[in-house]
Amino acid sequence: MSKKVIVVTGGSSGIGFQTIKQLSASGIDVISFSRSKEKIEKAKKEIGENPNVKYFEGDVVKAVDCKKLAEYIESAYGKLHGLVNNAGVLTKGSMEMIDYETWKYNLDINLNGVYLLTRNLLPLLKKAEGASIVNVSSIAGLKPGSSIAYSVSKAGLDMLTEFLAGDLAPYKIRVNSVNPAIVRTNIHLDNKIVENKEKYEELLKSVIDRYPLKRIGDPEDIANMIEFLLSDKSSWITGSIIKIDGGVMIHNELIPPK
Repeated sequence: MSKKVIVVTGGSSGIGFQTIKQLSASGIDVISFSRSKEKIEKAKKEIGENPNVKYFEGDVVKAVDCKKLAEYIESAYGKLHGLVNNAGVLTKGSMEMIDYETWKYNLDINLNGVYLLTRNLLPLLKKAEGASIVNVSSIAGLKPGSSIAYSVSKAGLDMLTEFLAGDLAPYKIRVNSVNPAIVRTNIHLDNKIVENKEKYEELLKSVIDRYPLKRIGDPEDIANMIEFLLSDKSSWITGSIIKIDGGVMIHNELIPPK
């Protein structure tokens, strides 16, 4: 088939949903792979009738679900041109606050699930002869954040990105990470980091002064880079860890104010 086919995990909300909207609008067939029936139904209603979008219910940490997805793509398309590993969870807390089960939950979805799904889809990606993998990481993987489990899982994801970039280069498969700072999505609400939308807005307002560009990220800011990395315009980029953070990682109170 001449049409591109791309899988986006966690595609029923936030960055994943925005990515699916943009990719499908450009004529790409997009498969949303997510585990929440409720979110899938909400996404279907919001995006409307779109023949370029397929919804596949499944969990990235379940081998049987990953295998079923691979079998579906093999049967329906025969190959896969891109994979966006976007599904993720966030649990706030330090070593003494997070128990082992919570630690394992974070690493399973944020890191192990990426490995498992990528491994299952690799034969299909190889057939595309020029596929692209984009892992949605975080600046918390580059500098410790408010969650030991989240930071470690994202640091591991960045190393997986760099390793795979070299490992899969002989197959002309490119692998890159995008590392956002805080983006206006529901991840803090879904993972009960904040109690309600009012508290969420207070959180965003409290951190905005740390951002040199004086605004919080929007899903479009990240989806735009993902779309670029999936395209042929980025054909000589692989193994890159790309900060998309409004400048927060260079925040320094000693820089003279304007």
